[in-house]
Amino acid sequence: MILCAGESLVDLVPSGGGGLLALPGGAVFNTALGLGRLGARAGYLWPLSADAHGRTLRSLLERAGVDASPCPATDLPTASAEVTLTGGEASYRFTLTGTTATALTAATLPERTGALFIGGISLAIEPGASVVESLAAEARARGLPVMIDPNLRPPLIDDPETLRPRLDRLFALAAIIKLSSDDLRWLSAGDPAATATRIAEESGALVLHTQGANGASLIRRGAPPLHRPAPKVRVIDTIGAGDSFNAGLLAALQTSGALGYPAEADAPMLSAALRYAVQVAAVTVGRQGADPPWRHELG
Repeated sequence: MILCAGESLVDLVPSGGGGLLALPGGAVFNTALGLGRLGARAGYLWPLSADAHGRTLRSLLERAGVDASPCPATDLPTASAEVTLTGGEASYRFTLTGTTATALTAATLPERTGALFIGGISLAIEPGASVVESLAAEARARGLPVMIDPNLRPPLIDDPETLRPRLDRLFALAAIIKLSSDDLRWLSAGDPAATATRIAEESGALVLHTQGANGASLIRRGAPPLHRPAPKVRVIDTIGAGDSFNAGLLAALQTSGALGYPAEADAPMLSAALRYAVQVAAVTVGRQGADPPWRHELG
């Protein structure tokens, strides 16, 4: 199974009546949920609260067929993120201290793990950040592919001088690295596409450069880049779009048998996975909140 290790929370999204609507979220949770809905073999690891939000998160995972048994139970409240939408683009104000966001203190990979996905704010907040890094090192030692999506939120990065070397270490462990244009600008002052190419050359990993309405590119060492434009869709909001992209990519690679050695997959197989990832993300931006599609909705 693809184990997704990282944060879950509740997105507080503006409702039509001027209030806030509580919707399930969290970058890594969204990817796990998306994988399950796409029919992939997936699991999830992060503390889930005994509160009503935590019970909802667990129920969603189980309905999608995601194995939530690795999740520690906690009485701490579920973390939250208040969402502000500007032209459909989302920004976030987080409530994390004393919540599930800081409840993971130790973990090991379940034996049935076949690949590991990590990312999101769980890479920037202790003690979970160190635990997630240890899981990535364990996966690499076991010969398992690791995918990372930093999904950087600069307002949450209190200590960039600690995060930057952590990301360098994680990129060195990764088989797949997904970076948005905003992520790439935070990592380097240069052109995002040039930075993505440099990271692919230095790491040897597949690098996915997502570019919002302009689609996404796949870069790997020694091969021409692949690009897939985004479909024209009516955008409700962008919450969870990148997470759904991750789920689509991983599900396609798992189905094709290429997930174990993604950098060695042939171009048609990678192009098909990229196309599927973009398609999955396009469905998500057409509805409210992080609501990844089920496999039957993709035609």
